[in-house]
Amino acid sequence: MREVLIAAGGAGWESAALTFLESSRDFTLARRCVDVADLLAAAQTGDAVAALISPDAPGFDADTVYRLVRAGVHPVAVEADSARCTALGIATRLEVGELDALAGHLPRRSSTGVEEDVAHGKGRLVAVWGPTGAPGRSTVALGIAAACAERGIGTILADADPYGGTIAQMLGVLDEVSGLLAASRAANNGRAAETAEHLYGINGSLSILTGLPRPDLWAQVRAGAAELVLQQLRHDAAISVIDCGFCLEQPESFDSGAPRRNQLTLQSLEAADDVIAVGRADPVGLARLVRGLHDLEALMPSAEIAVVINMTRQTIGWSDTEIGATVERLTGRRPVAFLPLDQAAVDAALIGGRLLSEASPDSRLTKSFARLAREWATEHAGVGSASSAGT
Repeated sequence: MREVLIAAGGAGWESAALTFLESSRDFTLARRCVDVADLLAAAQTGDAVAALISPDAPGFDADTVYRLVRAGVHPVAVEADSARCTALGIATRLEVGELDALAGHLPRRSSTGVEEDVAHGKGRLVAVWGPTGAPGRSTVALGIAAACAERGIGTILADADPYGGTIAQMLGVLDEVSGLLAASRAANNGRAAETAEHLYGINGSLSILTGLPRPDLWAQVRAGAAELVLQQLRHDAAISVIDCGFCLEQPESFDSGAPRRNQLTLQSLEAADDVIAVGRADPVGLARLVRGLHDLEALMPSAEIAVVINMTRQTIGWSDTEIGATVERLTGRRPVAFLPLDQAAVDAALIGGRLLSEASPDSRLTKSFARLAREWATEHAGVGSASSAGT
């Protein structure tokens, strides 16, 4: 007998659901939950396989759905509005007279017991990650996004660094409202489609979702809402570049309470079709990159990871070929690009709050980003140069 939770929130269908469970040969009642907190606490026991819920109950939101699924409990909305279910990410909706079919609606599970995710939308998510030590994650993310947009590809650059975003400052966007925070709040209340309203247009093909203006705001980006925002980005652009945080540390256990600071980074990497790992071209930076790549591969063994070496320069005394051979020997991955240190061009862009290609169109770094977009971000990611989407 498989156990089922009920969180009806006072809805009239609860008595019929209880009658169904009392007579069922497949399911039994695990707990009648008085509120969302009680539901999530019961889900953490690992005993229940499903929860019959009312999405209109007080406190029920997209993050509740996310946490139920992560706990291995499949949410089933009963006598609920289909639009509300779709908005919150609830995949199964039944009328009270259809509860006999509950077994057929339970999803397959992965080896970890978590429901298998289904990609939404046709756009591609590209996560830009790098280890601690300022290897240039944001500079690379912005450079790739801008280069893709210049090829006519509808592109969104999302600042998803939970330790504080920098993309807005780099482009001279002084609005204190965080696009990421606003989109997440809307998504958590079932309005993920409003994500596009919180984008800041840079040019005809490039928009940005600004990040957290203060590091202490990270806890306000709920995990379930962030997942819906990432899904929405697939609908809104051909390519969405996600500027991630550096830390890959995971909690030892998942409880029903506190949010996790690194969850946004981990979610972005899990959702991404491709990951660009950025390392700095010096002994410290390369050592951190090698260790970080091993951690990243352990976390995501099947990920498509492309290594980019940033800030290459003659004063290091190593050629690109030598750096590439060392990285490949230690990680099994040959870098796909070597980006030269061009501090004058970077400074000109930062001081003017402009794209690198606008501030220094003829710089070596600008040309390197254009080459990377042509050779990797379009061809490797499977997006043609003529593609565009509504940004």
